[in-house]
Amino acid sequence: MLQLEKIKLIIWDLDETLWDGILSEEQITIPEQNRLLITRLADIGIVNSICSKNDYYQVVKALEQNEIDKWFVFSSVNWESKGPRVKGIISDMKLRPQNVLFLDDNPSNREEVRFFCPGIMTDGPEGIPLLAEQAWAAETKDPEHKRLEQYKVLEKKIEKKSSFSSNEEFLLDSRIQVEIGHDCQKHTDRIYDLIQRANQLNFTKIRSTKEELEELFEDSSYETGYASVRDKYGDYGIVGFYAVKKGRLEHFVFSCRTLGMGIEQYVYHRLGCPELIVVGEVVGDVITSENPGWINQNTGNKDAEKMEVQNLKEHMVLIKGPCDLFQIYPYIKNTELFDTDFSRTTAQGVYIESTSHTSHLVEAYRLTEERKNLIVKEAPFMDKEVYSDKMYTHPYKVVIISILTDFNLGVYRRKESGELLAFVEYVQPITEKHNWDGLLSGKLRTNNFPFTREILNDFSNKYEFIGRNTPEQTLANIQFIRQHLPKECLLIVMLGGELYYEKNAFKAYEDRHIIHKQANDLLREYAQKTDGIRLLDVNKYLVDQNSFYDHFNHYTKPVYYNLAGEMVEMINSHTGFTLRETAKSKMLMVRLKEMLAPAYHRLKRLVLKPKTLNRKST
Repeated sequence: MLQLEKIKLIIWDLDETLWDGILSEEQITIPEQNRLLITRLADIGIVNSICSKNDYYQVVKALEQNEIDKWFVFSSVNWESKGPRVKGIISDMKLRPQNVLFLDDNPSNREEVRFFCPGIMTDGPEGIPLLAEQAWAAETKDPEHKRLEQYKVLEKKIEKKSSFSSNEEFLLDSRIQVEIGHDCQKHTDRIYDLIQRANQLNFTKIRSTKEELEELFEDSSYETGYASVRDKYGDYGIVGFYAVKKGRLEHFVFSCRTLGMGIEQYVYHRLGCPELIVVGEVVGDVITSENPGWINQNTGNKDAEKMEVQNLKEHMVLIKGPCDLFQIYPYIKNTELFDTDFSRTTAQGVYIESTSHTSHLVEAYRLTEERKNLIVKEAPFMDKEVYSDKMYTHPYKVVIISILTDFNLGVYRRKESGELLAFVEYVQPITEKHNWDGLLSGKLRTNNFPFTREILNDFSNKYEFIGRNTPEQTLANIQFIRQHLPKECLLIVMLGGELYYEKNAFKAYEDRHIIHKQANDLLREYAQKTDGIRLLDVNKYLVDQNSFYDHFNHYTKPVYYNLAGEMVEMINSHTGFTLRETAKSKMLMVRLKEMLAPAYHRLKRLVLKPKTLNRKST
């Protein structure tokens, strides 16, 4: 029996389900009942998605022509099996299968989806009339379609997230802002809806009625509040609620839409870590977690102390590179005085990670504007900004780059005239036809560029794959860069890690520590006998496997703190600055807090608050 009150998401098949007909074979028509149902579902707070075996561009065109494309989020349209895809949609939307209905005319597809998503509700098109009947009888809870808009924000974030090399890097870039409000009476309906619907981040599972909530808000023995969240992608509104009485949380609940953002951890720590007895299963453990440093970064949050460099307006600094330099950057204060060029996503959604690839930096100086334009035209996945010569023409006093992408990205040479470009990992050359199916289907990394067979064929006719940079080539490029920068400009080069990462699961990283060691040794020898170049050596701070975060190129915070301190000292010594002692003390305190945090939390759990241990949480 269909239970509309449990449904948060409906995933539609298209052919012979949402519409009559098969798109690839004939003209399709959308029954008026289905067209009206989609908008009605949005009115009552249920979101729509699509999982279809079809041609993506045909589907986009059909949805636009029928003016219903705006009602769907997280749609999956390709020829792959539906079970894993439906599971992926549910996961990306931070939902549970028990709150999802999958509609498909094919019983085999429904059975496959049930296998991959235990607990999901399924039905065929014959169930749509009953669904419509219940939808029209339901209360209109969301006439402004705020829930749909919030999932569109989440969809945009998921797409953007794929361009970052670590989750923490993405969260820091998101500029998450959390505000705590206390006028709960004005938001009784939203808070009631939250505690009734939320499960995955409902730590207390108390399903109070509206009347009970109103009484609670009037009770002076309770401290109550709600959390509102926004970030660079949009405003999520009220996503959390708490009620504390005598140092114990009786309500502690958050929306699944902010799952993974650290909102519940932030609020818990802001409240002073009160006693919390977790009821049932939840997907997070706030008791043992630390206060997330990426929240309220721009509002004076003391959890994210940054190092201070004074008056850099007279001594401009360019920092240009991928995730290693990006992770150091937040621990430097007055960053508005830095010029930055990190890995980024273009307006077309393509991830550009080669901003400091040394071959690009050489070509930026060597090539004319005409040749740069030609490359971008022939390789539409490239961004002309990677060939910017600003580092040579602007009067920077310090330029900071990284060699990290030199040994990751594949390099391609224009057959006719020799221009170079670097794109995606070297282990999957895009000029080799056996990789094309994987690039077209998305199984291989494309950096979000929508390759077509025509684009791949045209590029392969004009460019040849020459592998990744060798240590010798990187050294030659660094020598070229140093020779062509202004003599008074200091070049700082971030070296690669030489410690083997035992949990590596990527083919492209199997020998990375070895090739880094070879390149680093060449650069160390060169820097010893060359003026105007300094090396920022991460290997000073890589002690053991505990120095890694989740990846060969991702390290724990103390590593980045140390690197930030060394970077600032290099800048100071070259420009004549002195770092204020207070800034050094702050960095020391942050480092000390980082190192002592695990022991502190263990002590608090075992000695101070033994009742708060969560044995049921996952």
